[in-house]
Formats: sequence, structure tokens, C-alpha cells
Amino acid sequence: MQLRSMFSKKVMLATVTPLASIFGSGFLIIVPVLEQTLGALSILGVLAVCVLAWFIGTAIRHNVAIVEPLEKEGKQPALDRRMESTGDFVIVIAYVISVALYLRIMSEYVMDFFNGSDSAEKFLASAAIGLITTVGIARGFSGLDLMERLALAAVLVIVTLLGGALFLTDFTTVIGSGISSPPIPDKGLIQILLILGGIVITVQGFETVRYLADEYDPETRILACRLSQVVSTVIYVAFVLAATPAMGLGTADGTDKTLLDITARVVPLFTIPVVITAVLSQFSAATADTVAAQGNLHILVGQQLGKHAAYLVIGVASIVLVWTVPTLAIVALASRAFAAYYGIQCVVALRSSDSVPAKVGFGFLALLMLLITLLAKPAG
Repeated sequence: MQLRSMFSKKVMLATVTPLASIFGSGFLIIVPVLEQTLGALSILGVLAVCVLAWFIGTAIRHNVAIVEPLEKEGKQPALDRRMESTGDFVIVIAYVISVALYLRIMSEYVMDFFNGSDSAEKFLASAAIGLITTVGIARGFSGLDLMERLALAAVLVIVTLLGGALFLTDFTTVIGSGISSPPIPDKGLIQILLILGGIVITVQGFETVRYLADEYDPETRILACRLSQVVSTVIYVAFVLAATPAMGLGTADGTDKTLLDITARVVPLFTIPVVITAVLSQFSAATADTVAAQGNLHILVGQQLGKHAAYLVIGVASIVLVWTVPTLAIVALASRAFAAYYGIQCVVALRSSDSVPAKVGFGFLALLMLLITLLAKPAG
């Protein structure tokens, strides 16, 4: 019965936001980051990150089912309310960082295709942030759900076609001359774990169901959260598996900076679609996170900061990040911010659970998120 419910029209619609956010967060960067970190063992990295995300999602789903009703009924303990408020503030910071990240990635793909400079990337990202901020101040946002659906559809089509082309290339290579794996970078276990902690952002997005309460009931949001993680995990694992033999690490081409490098080398026909997908997915994700950050910031600060001023604060902060922090460093910074938010959610789940094993599990996750918040580092 639950399986049938998971694929109902209502759940599928509710899945659009978390799934679009997950792919907007990581589709374009997960392969090159894993290449630089693990090389031939990249599949282990993506599995580790996705499994960790699933367990964090368990905490989020627990809070939707158990904590939200207590909050609505006014029965939530005062300490938990304060932690939730702290979490809302932390995720505003995380969303601001992610806006800078998404649009920096978008501009990186566009300028990489046109052989633009680093300054041109920053100017393009800043212009995109300025556009989103201006529209937010002048008119607010409408049609966001449609934009998310279009962007998600484009991403799913491109990742399926590109993944299929990579699998075909791998198969052809095996038939022809045998397939060779890329080398494994010379990194210690601790360094690898810290870098994997620094790419938590690549699976971020499933927590957005907590902010869809006005549109969907708890059961629908829980199923949407679960479905988004299942779909993204299957696609991420298959895609990394297909892309690993095509990595430029250890070859004359050198380490891939972006997914566009692999695409241009293996399936040149897909370079333009990948750039278009980068623009759609990253701009859509940045728009959604700007709206989420503005809404949370306005609620937290209230009358002290108007809606228009909130958009301006978010825009200025994002532009500063674009110009002062390298892309991979922004990835790690965003991962730290989201890890802090997830840690708070795990503590809230721990305190509201009656099961001792669940308490132990949520406590372990909270500790792990704290370590990522403090120690995560960028790849490269």
C-alpha cells in the first residue's frame, strides 16, 4: 500500500522540490570532486555520501511525523523550540552560501564552454544574483514550481542520456581494448573522509520537505523525501559508475575540473545540452534557495528587516562569497553549514524519540554532523 502511495500523483508533485534541489546541489560537481579524491574508487565515495544522506533523511522524516504535531499543538519543549529557531537561522546561512555556489557553478560551465576568464565567471554569477535579487524586490517570485519542474526534467533527461552514452563508451572500450581504471589519488584516509564530509552539499535538498507544510500533508512530505533520496541515489551511483572509466585523472588530459571536461572528451555532442542544463538547474536551485532564505530570514527577524531588505542582504552576501571564495571552498563551506543544520535536526529527533536504538543512532549522526561542521575540507 505504501509503495502505491509513494508513486501517487500528489507525492510525485511533492517530490519535485527536494529532487530538483538535490540534483541542483550535486549533479554537476560530484564526479569531478570524487575523481580528485578517490579516482577509481569514486563509487565508494558516492555510496558513502548517499548512505549518510539517507540516515539524515530519517531524522528529517521523524521530525515531520513527530515534532511538527507537537509544535502545532504547543506541546514542544522550550529547548526544542529554541533549537528549531537556531536551525532556521543556520539554514538561512546555508541557503545564502548555496546561492553563491549554484550560480558560481552555472557561470563556470558557461565560461568554460566559451573559454571565458575567472573574472568573467564571477561577473556572470554576480549578474545572475543581481537579477534574482531585483526580481525578488520588485515583484516577488511566481511560477517557481513550473521552473523547478522544467529544470528537473532537463536534468533527468541529460543525466540519463549522458549516463547511457558513458556506459556505451565503457562497453565499447571493454570490447575493443579492455577498460582501464583511473589511478587512485595519493590521499590518506582521514583526508578522504574530511573531503567526503565537505561534499554533503551534493545530496542536500531532501530537507526542503520541512518547508512545504502549507502545500502538503505530513505523510505526503515523508514519502516525497524518501522517494527523492531513492531516485537521486540510484542515479548518482549509476552515473558515477559510468563516468569513472572516462576520468582524465592520470592521462594527458589531466584531472577534470568540471563534468563538461569529461563530456567534451567522451561525448562532444552533449556539451551544449550539459551547459544548458547547468544554467537551468543552477539558476532554478539558486532562485528556490533565495526564496527559502528570504522567507526564513523575514520570519526570524520580523519587522526589523522588511522583505525587500531581506532579498538585498541575501544578494549582497552571495555576491561577496562569489568574489572572495573559490568554488570548491564554497562547496565545503556550504556542506559545513548544512551539516550544522542537520546536526540540530538530529538532536531534536533524538530528544523526541522514545526508542533507545533511535536515540543512539540520532546521537551518532549529530556527532558526525558536528565533526563535518568543524573539520570538512574542500577537494583539490
